[in-house]
Amino acid sequence: MWAAESLEAIDRIKFVSYNNAPQKVLVVHSYSTARFVKDLFNVIKEINEVENLSEADRIKLHIISSGGNPISQLGISAADAAKYVEVNPVFQSSDQWVQDCMELCSARKKGTNEYVPAVFDSVRGRGLGGLPPALAKLWDLVYFKNPATAQAHGDYGGNLEVTPFDDVLVAGNTITSQCKAYLEKWGYAGRMFNPDTRWLSVGHIDEYLMFIPTAHAPGGYSIVRADPQLALDLIAKAPDSEFATLNSSDRSFLLRVKAVLNQQYTDPNAGRGTAEGDFIELNYKIAEIIEQNVGQLKEFIRKVTNDPDRDFAEVAWPCVYEGYNGARPSSCHAYLPGVVNLTVLRNHLLVPATYFKPFDKLIEARFRAQGNIVHFIDDTPYHTAMGEIHCGTNVLRDLNKLVVTPKQVEKVQRIKAQFRVLHEQ
Repeated sequence: MWAAESLEAIDRIKFVSYNNAPQKVLVVHSYSTARFVKDLFNVIKEINEVENLSEADRIKLHIISSGGNPISQLGISAADAAKYVEVNPVFQSSDQWVQDCMELCSARKKGTNEYVPAVFDSVRGRGLGGLPPALAKLWDLVYFKNPATAQAHGDYGGNLEVTPFDDVLVAGNTITSQCKAYLEKWGYAGRMFNPDTRWLSVGHIDEYLMFIPTAHAPGGYSIVRADPQLALDLIAKAPDSEFATLNSSDRSFLLRVKAVLNQQYTDPNAGRGTAEGDFIELNYKIAEIIEQNVGQLKEFIRKVTNDPDRDFAEVAWPCVYEGYNGARPSSCHAYLPGVVNLTVLRNHLLVPATYFKPFDKLIEARFRAQGNIVHFIDDTPYHTAMGEIHCGTNVLRDLNKLVVTPKQVEKVQRIKAQFRVLHEQ
């Protein structure tokens, strides 16, 4: 065993939320991902400089190379590389799905309240199959291993999300029974919510739900959810000129969808039996699924936290899905890049660029109002393979540094309560 604690000295696993300050952003550099990795580097450099982060708080890009010297291949200067980049010295791969092979998490030492860095190996296998144990040795991480051997999508890191502060694990119901039992045994019994992800082709919760630390929100975070109905409304109202930035296939199809949506204002049966009509009906059904599951999640959190009157901040982002069974929600994935499938770095959000202005403008406006800064990144190599930015990155976070502190949340809620009292008087 390496220097990290063995499991005999550990009594629970704890997943690390996006409210913990980021230290390293992991990504695989290959021929197909090179442009994305360069864009990611530029954003990370910008965040470090704009936030004037100290050396102790600096965010680094951790590159897993597929071969050669990625720093020179990406044209990154030696000075910038020294500050903002590191290349994994022990592992190489061209497998781009670095989120899915693991969760970088924490482990509690027995008989204490001390948490140490850990990794949960999802046992995904394939090209990145050896990365979790390699990082455990390289970074002295406690090593948890999924007992399920089916290499099922539902056990992957993209299907395991945790709420800030409340420590509620949200794992889509595509998770295997073995993996679920293992995580319950290690600390999440009664704290795991399993929303419906079976209608998705990949079956990951990060395809429609995410949690963003937010100082002014009740509980200290916002629930970000995909909203297909909002997306369809934006498509229906968008001028034809705003479809020009889409590729020709998407532009042609969505203009036809727009026409049917507008026909349906006067004729609800317009488009019935066509690809456009099925697409619209499918997305209305998915909107209902998402709304129902988010509602159930809120009730679950209220129960776990013993706070029946708990309020939540909720933000809807436009996203449309396509499937292979007409209007029936099954085997679905994002049609345009799925914007909820994002990466959170402090108060910065790395969001897939949809190249559809009505979507991007609304996303940026809603989060600017919350104090977040949005960076749109072209994630084509992931989107075309039914994934997005979150699927292609992973983040090592500081267990002892929070972006939003409990004191900040309490202060804001106290001021809001005072305003409510004054207003009622």
